[in-house]
Amino acid sequence: MTVWLTVLGIVVFVVGLTVSVAWHELGHMIPAKAFGVRVSHYFVGFGPTLFSRVRGGTEYGIKALPFGGFIRMAGMYPPVASGRRPRFRWQASLEDEVRRLSAVEVEAAGVEHSFYRLSAPRKAVVMLGGPTMNLILAAVLTAVVYSGIGLYGEPSLTVGDVAPCVSKQAGAVDCDADDAVSSPAIDAGLRAGDRLRTWDGVELDSWSDFRVQLERTGSATVAVGVARGDADLDLSITPLFVNGLDVDGNPVSQALIGLTSELQRVKLPLADVPGALVEQIGGAVQAYARLPVAVWQTARDTATGQERDPANAPISIIGIARIQGDATAATATSSSLDAWADRWSSWLSIAAMLNLALWLFNLLPLLPLDGGHVAGAAIEGVRRTWARLRHRPRTGPIDLARAIPLTYGVFGVLILMTVVLMWADLVNPVSL
Repeated sequence: MTVWLTVLGIVVFVVGLTVSVAWHELGHMIPAKAFGVRVSHYFVGFGPTLFSRVRGGTEYGIKALPFGGFIRMAGMYPPVASGRRPRFRWQASLEDEVRRLSAVEVEAAGVEHSFYRLSAPRKAVVMLGGPTMNLILAAVLTAVVYSGIGLYGEPSLTVGDVAPCVSKQAGAVDCDADDAVSSPAIDAGLRAGDRLRTWDGVELDSWSDFRVQLERTGSATVAVGVARGDADLDLSITPLFVNGLDVDGNPVSQALIGLTSELQRVKLPLADVPGALVEQIGGAVQAYARLPVAVWQTARDTATGQERDPANAPISIIGIARIQGDATAATATSSSLDAWADRWSSWLSIAAMLNLALWLFNLLPLLPLDGGHVAGAAIEGVRRTWARLRHRPRTGPIDLARAIPLTYGVFGVLILMTVVLMWADLVNPVSL
């Protein structure tokens, strides 16, 4: 059962990734078509084409490798050079090839249907459409998890686990100690899954009620009422009340019986979702800020055979898929309804984090990312505004073809980082 649950988790992740990418590219295509730009291709994935169909002048399809996606808009780059020639011949060749391909697209679509002729604000809307769709999806998924399924957080009156023994040293949890004794919960006959109803005749409404009554009891023998399945039982328990020092050396007095609570799901109000989303964004920003150093440390640890830091090690989509598979398999011991709630919570939480990461990553002002094109549109808008204020002729579209060498450089770095993380996730996976 564990194997098929692991496979199920990985399959769900791949489907979620595919949907997220398709949703992202939809965010580009819808405003582009609304502004009259011809979108010739809308594909999810890379590599060989598995399926495609032409509708309304656009070829829609799915490719074999579900690691991304793209749309192809006519005239992403102005087909005419800006007049400035690059210093190096190889740079000129790259720029000229990009402009040649753009000219072919413009000729096929017509200038009026080309991306480069859009105003700067419309260019920004088109390029921000993809990341915005990821942010919307992340917010919706977070709301479903927080307010629909709920999060584990508050202890319930259901017994989660019963310890076989307890230590007479207050605050200690080592049952192998010389002063360990059989736990009062075991002696009383309590079992995991029992629900505490009453304590010494007092009705219990919450775990905090139980804690208050336990401390009041001290070491006296009291009656405890529990629900076990359909039966109500009355048991007797004698807590172990100890005085001593905790693990930090602080004096404490504590009543011990040797049981833990089963955490219950808490559905948070929708008003709490924005705050949770902001907190997740803050964590993602910190993760991206330390990404270059973290990738280097990951490569070093993997090459030297050291264990990776589970708290700070970046992972690739292979690592995310493995984690989701393992998390899904871990629900095999839960009851039927709880297991599926746990699985959906895990799947949707990981999908939300993935979309949040896609949103933030694509906003980086670097080509070929969406943020790089937005930065180009912003520069173009500033130039045109400045020309208008000085009563000068309207400036032409910004020549992003000049940034092609930078684009190749950034793309190469991204590929290198991806390969390093995939290699690490295969030979030195993070242990959670």
